[in-house]
Amino acid sequence: MKVKHVFVDSCYFLIVLLEFLASVHGEFNHKVVPACGKNAEVCKFEFDIRYKFTMVHYSNGISTPVVIRNGTMVKRSVFNSREFAPLTPEELQEILTVDGTYKLIYSINGEFPGPAIVVYEGQTIEVLVRNHLSNEVFTIHWHGMHQRNTPWMDGASMISQCPIGPGQSFLYRYKVDPRGTHWYHSHQGSLRGDGLAGPLIVLPREERAHLPTVEEDFIVVIQEWSRNKSSIENSEIHYWNMHVYADDFTCTSCYEVTHTFDGTGMGMEPFHSALINGKGHHYPNGENNPLNPELPLETFRVKPNRHYRFRIINIAMYYSFRFSIDEHSLVIISTDGNDVEPESAQSVIVSSGERYDVLVKTKENPKKNYYIRGENMESKTKHEEPISPGVVKAVLQYENAQGKEPTTKAHNCTEDNKCKVINCPNRQYPEDANIECMSISELRSTQEVIGKHPVPTTTKGQSMREDFLNFHFTSADYAQTYPDPLLKASINGHVFTFPSCPLQSTYGPQADTCINECKPEECARGTQCRCSHILNYEDTPLGSAVQLVFLNIDSRRGATDHPIHMHGHSFHVLKIAFPDVNITTGLVTNFTQDIQCLDVECRYSLWANEDWANGNIPGLNLDNPPLKDTVVVPRGGYVVIRFYLQNPGFWYLHCHMDAHLVEGMALVIKEGHHNQHPKPPKGFPTCGDFTWSLDEFKDIGKNSKGLLGLTQISMDDDNKPEETHPREVMIVLALTALLGTSVFMICVFLTCKYIVKKPCLSSYTYSTFYNDKANSYGST
Repeated sequence: MKVKHVFVDSCYFLIVLLEFLASVHGEFNHKVVPACGKNAEVCKFEFDIRYKFTMVHYSNGISTPVVIRNGTMVKRSVFNSREFAPLTPEELQEILTVDGTYKLIYSINGEFPGPAIVVYEGQTIEVLVRNHLSNEVFTIHWHGMHQRNTPWMDGASMISQCPIGPGQSFLYRYKVDPRGTHWYHSHQGSLRGDGLAGPLIVLPREERAHLPTVEEDFIVVIQEWSRNKSSIENSEIHYWNMHVYADDFTCTSCYEVTHTFDGTGMGMEPFHSALINGKGHHYPNGENNPLNPELPLETFRVKPNRHYRFRIINIAMYYSFRFSIDEHSLVIISTDGNDVEPESAQSVIVSSGERYDVLVKTKENPKKNYYIRGENMESKTKHEEPISPGVVKAVLQYENAQGKEPTTKAHNCTEDNKCKVINCPNRQYPEDANIECMSISELRSTQEVIGKHPVPTTTKGQSMREDFLNFHFTSADYAQTYPDPLLKASINGHVFTFPSCPLQSTYGPQADTCINECKPEECARGTQCRCSHILNYEDTPLGSAVQLVFLNIDSRRGATDHPIHMHGHSFHVLKIAFPDVNITTGLVTNFTQDIQCLDVECRYSLWANEDWANGNIPGLNLDNPPLKDTVVVPRGGYVVIRFYLQNPGFWYLHCHMDAHLVEGMALVIKEGHHNQHPKPPKGFPTCGDFTWSLDEFKDIGKNSKGLLGLTQISMDDDNKPEETHPREVMIVLALTALLGTSVFMICVFLTCKYIVKKPCLSSYTYSTFYNDKANSYGST
């Protein structure tokens, strides 16, 4: 019996020792610190992508689970799973605590989120990415970078490059542009939700005028966190329309999509928790009752009567978050890296892919600390029953303030003191919410931004290329029920499928042969079209202005808002139109009447008023509209954007809700002719389909016979190796394994008894560690 338990604990020890040799780095640095001086021409970085467990301590190749006992985080003994050891403050900083759950993630240099890249505008960066994973392939997309002259460095898998395979490395090199708050993330499948993401900050050469000097510059990375399923598994659930099983395949508690206050679908997967810079709490019984209050929250230390800049980046897979700081106001000064005129508010809603920079003025004589909070937009169930929004918290900690844990509450919005919310995805909140909404289209770009990026316009008599793109769910039979087993995310009824080779790096006309063509007869009304959807501007001269109208006309229950991201460009948001709503309840009553749909799903559309054609739309801001690369298209409404065709290449345009992207809500913009596209560097990796003929196979067989004949001639009786019988080999292997096992067990026994001086007995197994429900939250 002793031997059995020694063997169990020893196996556990060996597995955690050998399975992951992860870097000990763990804590994310939220301060903006440049990696290179202003005069540096090139800044170099190295990314090592490895597996890593959350709530596990790594040290010198030894990995030990962390649990919470009596309100304290401790680590299990390596030799005895029922023995515990305290953690030093340094060790605590190295642990990826997330919300207390154990989960295998992807780390970048041992960190989660990935380390911040901070450089100055105009610098060239080199990032050498090494894939140490055993199964996954990925790319790194530099979200917000225009990649002018380097479109094959955009990092969109099978659009700009082949994915990076296990054991491979890839060197990204490009000039950073534009400046501002951006980020990077995997663009292969759904890996970004499990760790492959981090901030990318491009600092200006000169500080912006007419803004107060900031004491410090902080990064806020916000995301939802799934309990144990990987982001890939969650995406597949949505791809196969198994939404009701999103929480449990046994359907003991079938999941139903939650809604915002206006009836828009929100919770595509059950909200478990969320993180700010990799830290958070799980609140199963309300936001005042975290499951493990001992877990650390991200803490931003400030001084009284100072200004601080917070760079908010939403890297979530699904959820938008309303960001605020209790009893403090925010001043929005930038969005997606582009400056806007300062706008004060109590909160700002940040959707997946978006970034907002805000200034916060600290209090003059604070006596306490305050919560920083992000609330998702959940408001009610499918059956109109009210629910509390999911929440994530961090701490604004004042210098010398009394007490560590804040007790503050969110802003109290009253009829006499209404709260202002920026970037509302809907026209207004319910009347009794006492909230004033400000659309993102109402923000105003600074004169400097407009000077560098003038609004595209046309002179009298000129025409402008205009395209209508409806982001919606399509079905082969136009089914109006939800969910529909044939329902797929699409743009104009086209479900995107990847080309067989990367369009950008397969230089020249050959790229066209990789495209799964959208054939008119297969994409007609009443069919579900799956193809490599290309929005082709190759015959539109470079330098031309283009107007896109993003629609969200989808009457199916559970339809959502869509955050739309365009690669390789920033665009001017000229107008956002919302559906009609009930003033009292905030519920949507009618979709916009400005659009005429030519079929049931609005795959084909135009302006209801033909006088609006050619850019003559009333209500456009052509003077100083905000410049963005990601914008939310409200359900039942539309967004009008413009940009110039001045960056030749293939550019991905897609919904940034991951399940929608994976399902096919995407297309590729082809800008310029092939001969206008920059050529990829010499030796750039290629990939694609392969086939060969039967005749080629037979020819190889003929050649092989000749070679075999030569081999047989040389293998005469004097040169033949001595014959070895399989039985003899098996006996030798068995004896070797038995001897090795015996020596190993003796060594473990002697180590436990005479060196560690602790018993080697335990019924706790490696499988128990990962399957025990109680331990899934780091408690015993």
